[in-house]
Amino acid sequence: MQRVNITSIQSHAVLVMAVCWAVGSCHPAIAQSTLPVQQTEVEERNVSVEQERDLQFVAMPKGKRTSHQAGNVSVLPRGGSMSLPFFDDFSTPSLPNSEGAGYELYHHWSDTSARITQTFAIGAPTIGVATLDGLNASGYPYSFVDVNTPGWCDTLTSLPLALNGYFPESNVHVMFYVEGGGLGNAPEPFEDKLILEFKSVDDVSGEVFWTEVWSTDSVSSVSFERVFVPVDQPMHLTNGFQFRFRNYGAMGGNVDLWHIDYVLLNDQIDPETFEVVSEVAIMRPENTLLRDFTRMPWTHFQENPVFFMRDSLTLLQRNLSTTQADNVFTGFSVRYEDNTMEFPNFFQNTNVLPESVFTTGMYIGSNPQGDDFVFDDTVNDTCAIFDVSFWESSIGLLHTEKVGVVDNDSIAFQQVFSNDYAYDDGSAEKAYSLTATGGKLAVRFPIAEPDTLLGLAIHFTPYYTNSDLETFLLRAWSDSSGMPAQQLGENYEFHTPQYFTDGYDLFAFYAYDDPIPVDGIVHVGLVQANDAMLNFGLDKNTNANLGEVHYQLGLGGSWISSEIPGTVMIRPVLRAGKEEIWSAIEEPNGLDRALYVYPNPSAAGTLNAVVQLPGNWELWNVHGQRVDAGNWVTPGLHSISTMNRAPGIYILQHSEGFSARVLIQ
Repeated sequence: MQRVNITSIQSHAVLVMAVCWAVGSCHPAIAQSTLPVQQTEVEERNVSVEQERDLQFVAMPKGKRTSHQAGNVSVLPRGGSMSLPFFDDFSTPSLPNSEGAGYELYHHWSDTSARITQTFAIGAPTIGVATLDGLNASGYPYSFVDVNTPGWCDTLTSLPLALNGYFPESNVHVMFYVEGGGLGNAPEPFEDKLILEFKSVDDVSGEVFWTEVWSTDSVSSVSFERVFVPVDQPMHLTNGFQFRFRNYGAMGGNVDLWHIDYVLLNDQIDPETFEVVSEVAIMRPENTLLRDFTRMPWTHFQENPVFFMRDSLTLLQRNLSTTQADNVFTGFSVRYEDNTMEFPNFFQNTNVLPESVFTTGMYIGSNPQGDDFVFDDTVNDTCAIFDVSFWESSIGLLHTEKVGVVDNDSIAFQQVFSNDYAYDDGSAEKAYSLTATGGKLAVRFPIAEPDTLLGLAIHFTPYYTNSDLETFLLRAWSDSSGMPAQQLGENYEFHTPQYFTDGYDLFAFYAYDDPIPVDGIVHVGLVQANDAMLNFGLDKNTNANLGEVHYQLGLGGSWISSEIPGTVMIRPVLRAGKEEIWSAIEEPNGLDRALYVYPNPSAAGTLNAVVQLPGNWELWNVHGQRVDAGNWVTPGLHSISTMNRAPGIYILQHSEGFSARVLIQ
């Protein structure tokens, strides 16, 4: 292995904001302790009832692994070898699965098992990184057999490069920044590793060889380190040279993360004296211009648009160059359909120190220097989507104008006004779970105007074991001094987590048994039937949990405020002047035939159940308490005693997912 030179960028405690996208669509959204990957599920449950968990599964459709998605146009790989310099900071759609005509110009890589992310790294040199983990190109774990099975996982391979004509004394180097973990699960020191390999081809046989030239098994999980690796062997200084990154770690999911940024391959690089001549970049995405929410119903926003707007925001930027940066201009633009409004920033940065992180304040809804910005509430009656972008003056290494393509001098997102409220940014960096039978979870939302609650949009994420046969009941509560109070509505229909395999960070819609009138502050959530972890998506870049999320461990227990930073990805869906546009999750096939009960209502002390499949059964009351259980070893007719049961509604649940509502008189 050749000697390399490593320096460090100090971490800045920055929680990266992700782009907010529509519910049910996919586009490019610090725990008290992070449990090791090797820890068993039983051990986890002994730690705490409320848990934050690393993601095991990130479902993404094939060919859609980047944050940039602009259509459905297939992209062909670039032919021939690229000339130096090679540069990618992953702020542009540089992977070959990027979509949209004209994106081929920015492609730098030949494979797609790695993915571009904006929400996992901490303190990235510029916005966007390449993330390598235990997920394949389709978002599935490399291994379903054992979550701790180690092996080679993701690969990030450059397109061919023309290095013929260069010599060992040309000082050709690969430079890049690397971080382990960030906001995701960090690699285990001395067990997991990231390597860099160079390609060579035998002149006689044509056999391809990949040679490891650099590796690490322990880097900071909260800061990026800069690495230089020389390309000084004749077998590598040829036409068609390629380099690739590979990671070795757990193959069971979104764990053992490595983040790579700001990759440069060029000649005349001396690691001891290398300087970035000119680079000022935006580091953190923004996801909303609203004061309290990332999304809200359009008809609710229209009640008081000025009130719901953010007064201001702060752009986080970095001067990577070794020289002072002056006259860094910023601004933002908002587009609705074909109408675009530009808002140059009154402030400009001068005398920005070399190699420093700095901020730029920007007025939004309260601008003493000019007009306040408010979304135009007259553009539509029921919904609206605005394209928002923030920009700085073009100051960048090897900068070229990228018309219509986001780069590190700009960030963009969509401000969606539909019929739901959201605190989260649409991205799940980890998972949240409760480990108590009958545990209740509630998220507080101040409803801007009287409306009708139709259901909940929930993002579930599988983790180690699949919980899609576990059940829960929807709940809604009124508010008392910020805590859930009286239960609203009657909901007895069991639901099961819906895990998607055809999209990234998608939400499933679950309908309440009957629409619920709501006004003012309402708490929405559910009660889980068992102690199995349902694994809600946990957005680590926003923090509504502290103050807005509460849980209760059984009937009569006190509501407890969540202590896990982040935002549980649960959103209330309201009528909001719309026709019902959501489709409820279908219950298991044969629900009404596989489990039949009589008499119903029952007053004789005995309930008869006719089942088509053997399995375990449980009887639940409306408070989420299991009051009886047993096993049906054969199909057919079985009897259940209801003697001494309090009158009321009960749910009889079959282990195969079937259920029936029972009224005991």
